[in-house]
Amino acid sequence: MRLLTLGDSWTFGDELEDRSKQCFSTLLSRRLNAEVDNPSTCGLSNHAIARIFLETDISAYDLVVIQMSQISRTEWYDKKGVAKMYKSKLQNKPYLPKMKVDWDKIMTTKDIFMRTGHILDGKEWWMSYYEELYDDKYGESDEMLFFHLIKNKLANMSIPHIMMTINKKTKMPFDLQLNKSKYPRAKGDHPTSIGHVMIASDIMKLL
Repeated sequence: MRLLTLGDSWTFGDELEDRSKQCFSTLLSRRLNAEVDNPSTCGLSNHAIARIFLETDISAYDLVVIQMSQISRTEWYDKKGVAKMYKSKLQNKPYLPKMKVDWDKIMTTKDIFMRTGHILDGKEWWMSYYEELYDDKYGESDEMLFFHLIKNKLANMSIPHIMMTINKKTKMPFDLQLNKSKYPRAKGDHPTSIGHVMIASDIMKLL
C-alpha cells in the first residue's frame, strides 16, 4: 500500500523533535502498513499544494491525504532567484548560487516572506498587493477552486482520500478541521507530537 500526504508545515511536521518518527504521516503509514511519501513543505499555499498535487503521479497511491492551508498565502515563480538572494542578504546569510530557482512563498504572517526586493513606489510589491488589491474573497475563491480540483480528480480516479484544512473560516466541506484547540500546540502554533497522534487517530476514524 502506498500513501501520499501533502500540505504545509502541519503535515511537514514542523516543531517536532523527530518528524520522521512523530509526524502524523509516519504514524498513519505504520497503522496502515503503508509506504508513505510526504512532499509537504513549510509555508505552502493552496496554490502550491494544488500545483504539487497535479505534478504528482496520483495513480501510484492507494490513499491520499491533502491538508489545505491559509487562504491569504500565495506563491510566484522566482525565475532568476532574485527573492532568495534578497532574503539571504536581509538575514545576513551568504547567498548560495546553487540554491534552487523555483516558486517563492508569500506569507502575510511572516515579514521575511513578504520581501522579494521588488520595490514599487518605495514599498515592497507584495505589501502593496495585500494592502491595496487582495481581499479574502479572492482567497476563498482560490480555496474553492483548488478544493474541487483536487477532490474531483481523486474521485474520478476512485482513489480513497481525506481532505483537511487549517482554515478556521472555510466554507468548503472538508473531512477534517485541524485548527481546533483539542490538538496540543507547540510554541510556534504547530501540533505537538501528541497532537500528531490525535490527528492520525482522527484520520483513521474517517477511513
